[in-house]
Amino acid sequence: MKPTAVLDIGSSKVVCLYGSIAEREGILVNGVGVSSCEPYLGDEWIDKQGLHDAIIDVIQKAEQEANMRIREVALTVPSSFSQVVLSDITISFGDRPRIVEESDIETLLDSAQKKVEHPAGMHLINSTPVFFLVDGVSSVESPIETETEEISALVSHIFVKNEFVDTIQDILDDIGVEFSMFISSMHGEALMLIPEQERVRPAVLIDVGYRQTDLCVIEGTAVTALSSIPVGGYQFASDLSFGLEVTRESAEQAKRRFVFSLDYGGKTEILRTDTESKRVANSTIAYIIEARAAELAELIRDELERLNVNLSARPVIYLSGGGLLMMRGSLEFLKKKLGLPIKRDMPWTPRLSSPNYCSAFGALYFALRFKQPTEDPNKVSADEKPSILNILKNFFTK
Repeated sequence: MKPTAVLDIGSSKVVCLYGSIAEREGILVNGVGVSSCEPYLGDEWIDKQGLHDAIIDVIQKAEQEANMRIREVALTVPSSFSQVVLSDITISFGDRPRIVEESDIETLLDSAQKKVEHPAGMHLINSTPVFFLVDGVSSVESPIETETEEISALVSHIFVKNEFVDTIQDILDDIGVEFSMFISSMHGEALMLIPEQERVRPAVLIDVGYRQTDLCVIEGTAVTALSSIPVGGYQFASDLSFGLEVTRESAEQAKRRFVFSLDYGGKTEILRTDTESKRVANSTIAYIIEARAAELAELIRDELERLNVNLSARPVIYLSGGGLLMMRGSLEFLKKKLGLPIKRDMPWTPRLSSPNYCSAFGALYFALRFKQPTEDPNKVSADEKPSILNILKNFFTK
């Protein structure tokens, strides 16, 4: 299989990964480009020129390392530029029951796409069945080879803002690179991080980034809800900088050294201000950081409830992103504040083995499995695009 390039646009950096599927379903990364950039805040661009320079920089770096020309990229779409719409669809086979075929599933999904109402200023990038309904029985499994008179499905549709696509398109046009596909950053992450058996009932992914915290509810292979909270790792450093009257750089370093729930006693740190250095009690740093972390936990819980996540059922929750997990003891702190079981499971990689690269690797994982040919070589060639059904089969057999 030919290597694939993905372009991940985060709130604090842009990443380009160029890789392919290795033996035993692993991922071989041939080229990497990473560039610091804070291009957006929520769903608004705040530094288009910086984004332009960062995208060109990371693609060129990945090309140089891989010694390959990148002509197209799969683009991740942040949650704040996305929207999920759910729709019900039913197709009937007439008065007599018959065996469901793969083409029937394609027809069902095609009908769902035509039926769904597009939000203003957005276009569709992905449609995935949440579950199928046959003779009153729901299942995430495809009803192919089942005999019935009709099939129904709840389908998840992910939309992206046209402005987001247009902005990236203008930049890529400058270097002659095209889009191969669009991937919801949280969708790719969730499929990579959360095992299939834990996605049978709704599971949750929380990605605490630098400028925002994204939440995703996933069932089977389908995203049923996306949301963003405008709080991330940046706010922790900002609070320290403001409260202690030290430089942002010094506050960021203090944040990275901090350990949650540690008894610092009377220990102090020396931090820089704009004109001098000052000694600050570690207990004061702990008070500021833990207050912000407690607020974030409360915001996350409120957002989960708004998304109709049944917290009393103790759903499977995974945590990713570098905004919080890069701080030692943060996972245990968040577990305690939320009163919920939370896991982290960033797959080991020889490079960029850090939770702040989860979205980039999730996108590469998604793009590579999307391009995987079917197991039957007589059915479709390796160069042909697989059907949506076979794409879903690939994800279910992770």
